[in-house]
Amino acid sequence: MFCKGQLVELQRDLPVLQRAGLGLAVISYDSTAVLADFASRKGITFPLLSDHESVVIRAFGVEDRRYGKEAAIDVDSSGAVPVYGIPYSAVFVLRPDGIVHWRFVSEHEELRFTGNSILERSLGAMVSESRRPLEVGKLQVVATASNSLTGLGTRLNIGLELRLPRGWHVYSPQVTGGYRGITWQMDASECSIIGDVVYPAPHWKQLAFSSEKLPVYEGTLRLTRELIIKPLLNDSNPAVFQLFRKSCLDSAPRFQASGSLQFQACDERECFPPQSIPLEWKFDFLAPDRQRVPVRLWRAFEH
Repeated sequence: MFCKGQLVELQRDLPVLQRAGLGLAVISYDSTAVLADFASRKGITFPLLSDHESVVIRAFGVEDRRYGKEAAIDVDSSGAVPVYGIPYSAVFVLRPDGIVHWRFVSEHEELRFTGNSILERSLGAMVSESRRPLEVGKLQVVATASNSLTGLGTRLNIGLELRLPRGWHVYSPQVTGGYRGITWQMDASECSIIGDVVYPAPHWKQLAFSSEKLPVYEGTLRLTRELIIKPLLNDSNPAVFQLFRKSCLDSAPRFQASGSLQFQACDERECFPPQSIPLEWKFDFLAPDRQRVPVRLWRAFEH
């Protein structure tokens, strides 16, 4: 179910991947008939490749070892279906010569990258599908997000861009001596998992009012962190998703994350009072796809 949501999100991100010079193909242990049915229903245009016997999946070493031979998992209400050969959620970015440039394998099948977040992690490309300017006096602050659409188990990136006037600076978090370092806090939520902030290395600068060099940021500063939507779904207990929908989504439905940015801005002569800016991100929500392929296309592994 979570992989289906990822394929829909990858289709939306396909133009961005192509502009970055990447192609896209997905390998699945599903049959060609199953993949054709899904692609037709969801408008998937990139190749969905069937590795029905999991030969390639095993060759790449990404078979989910929790499900060995004779193992089974209950994937639908009709009963257990053997899944020997099911893969971990894995991403490979290949160079034109076929050499693997970057790989990521998740042991949690529910958590899935978007195409934009793959670009940022693998190539360092800063992709911001959503950009919202904030009013902060002379500083320019923009709240960014790699995607404007999210779903259960989606892993995306959120960020903050600060542009400081010439001659201004803010302090990095490791500053001492009573100065206020920049900090980005997110409000606690039962709906999401928040990654640590990625701060760039500061510039150590001697300022007129300090006897020691201080760690500062000048010019343009970009902070990023990962936002993971909790995969709160259980087919045997519909109340789990109903609670998520009630607690984590508005009527649109949209998913929201909030927090605050604290910093103290200074120029060459003085520091101004510390500021705290409220932050908010909103994402359109992609509901989980619970539609199964026709019964005639259901499969069972036989080994």
